[in-house]
Amino acid sequence: MRSQRSLPAAAAVAVLMLAITACGGRSPAEAPGEPSATVAPVQTETAAASPTPAPTAEPEQAIQGTGTYIGQIDNHSVEIETEEGPTAFELGAGTEDAPAALEMDDTVIIEYVEKPVEGDPAVVQRVLSRLEKAAGGAGSSEAELPATKVIKLTLEGMEEEKTASLAEGDGYSLYVFDIFTFDQAAGRLAMKVDPGYYADITKLPSDFNLDALEEEGREALSAVGEVTKLSQEEQDRRMSGVRLYLTAMGSGLTDQYIVKEVDGQGYIIRMNIPQREASEGFGPHVYASLDSLVNR
Repeated sequence: MRSQRSLPAAAAVAVLMLAITACGGRSPAEAPGEPSATVAPVQTETAAASPTPAPTAEPEQAIQGTGTYIGQIDNHSVEIETEEGPTAFELGAGTEDAPAALEMDDTVIIEYVEKPVEGDPAVVQRVLSRLEKAAGGAGSSEAELPATKVIKLTLEGMEEEKTASLAEGDGYSLYVFDIFTFDQAAGRLAMKVDPGYYADITKLPSDFNLDALEEEGREALSAVGEVTKLSQEEQDRRMSGVRLYLTAMGSGLTDQYIVKEVDGQGYIIRMNIPQREASEGFGPHVYASLDSLVNR
């Protein structure tokens, strides 16, 4: 009888133990009434992208020079005789009233920039930033000249622009490229790489006789070889203002005797041109320098 009474009690103890075990097996995170933890997303700071700087336009190079004033084309432009011939220039800021102080054939000092025309890059627009009468009046040789000048010349069939520096001679000035030296006392323009290439400049008296100079030139060149006189067309292809151009070729040497006139003043130019490596670049540079010659 005792064993029968203890059975229900043992069953009750087993149920109680099972309940306790079930409650103890829950983890704190799963306990009723407590929300499960939520992991917040980690936010990373993204560095702001640096703005790409806008490309800056290349500054336009100012070109300085002198010329002869021809006249006003309209309210916005003028025509000036330069080494390239009659050339149109637009009046830029500060030059709008300059034509009022000028007369035809005045020697003028100019400064300008070249801008490509939209839609036709082969055409350039020249815009003046300076236009004024040179000191001394029309045709004056006393004009204030810029220290450097951009000159166009053709090298190996390609037109290029090169900067030359002002040099003073005996009663004249000219622009000299960096490939040359200039001896003011001797009036000699010579190549740095090979001084055997040179041009000697001699100022003539005001009453020079062209026929007598041609006779003198032929005699001087005859020692080198047969003397040839260039036609006017051939002279003009080399330089402006040429009155006489004699040339003679000998063994490895070309000797030339030139009479050039600038505003009524004559000059003899003797050119010595050996047939060596430097010969190709000598001609275009020396002609451009000699063509920049002005009286002082």
